[in-house]
Amino acid sequence: MNHRKPAPSNPGRRRLLTRGGALLFVATAGTLLAARPDRADGPGRPGDDRAPSEDPLASSTASAASGWMPGVIRKPLERNFVVGERDAQRGLVLHVQEGEGSLHERFSTPGIKASSHFWVSQDGETEQYVSVLDRAWAQVDGNGAWASVETSGFTTRALTEAQVDAVSRIYLWGAGAHGWPPSISDSPDRPGLGTHTMGGAAWGAHACPGPLRSGQRTEIIRRVKERLPAA
Repeated sequence: MNHRKPAPSNPGRRRLLTRGGALLFVATAGTLLAARPDRADGPGRPGDDRAPSEDPLASSTASAASGWMPGVIRKPLERNFVVGERDAQRGLVLHVQEGEGSLHERFSTPGIKASSHFWVSQDGETEQYVSVLDRAWAQVDGNGAWASVETSGFTTRALTEAQVDAVSRIYLWGAGAHGWPPSISDSPDRPGLGTHTMGGAAWGAHACPGPLRSGQRTEIIRRVKERLPAA
């Protein structure tokens, strides 16, 4: 995670406005919550209607223009992010929450100046707070080129099986919709699935998400490659 680790919170429903912010993410391994259609003038409303899990690749083209992933819980933030101002789509940065519970309320706090595109619970449920076409406030100088996913739990505990699968589904969607390459990155200049710590001082000098979760990127990318169509 980016700044202070948030305490657990209960998500609330809000509409999207436009202010700055940054930080972490989530997606389900079985049944996912379906997002409602996007409006022409901005992100769609939070989705509450349960629907069967969607194939991230099948819906990637249609959702690329909005930056909102279908099949996850959509909870747009009102503040603590910037509309637009993404200068690249290099991939996804893995974060650890150092806590448990949805981060929507935390990231909705005025003046917190922290947010992320996605959050994933320990049972694999995924929430999206910011379109990946907009700048979340998750890793300082890395916010312009990278999307971010916060994962519930602690650096001393590995991602659960459900979290590994949820992150792989997010990445698979990003690969289809935004060209994220199916590879591991350990440098801000190399596209792929990265970590907060790889940015050093320019990204806030954090050890997030820790060696255990960083090491699980190999399995996440393996699943992405397995699900991608043959070249």
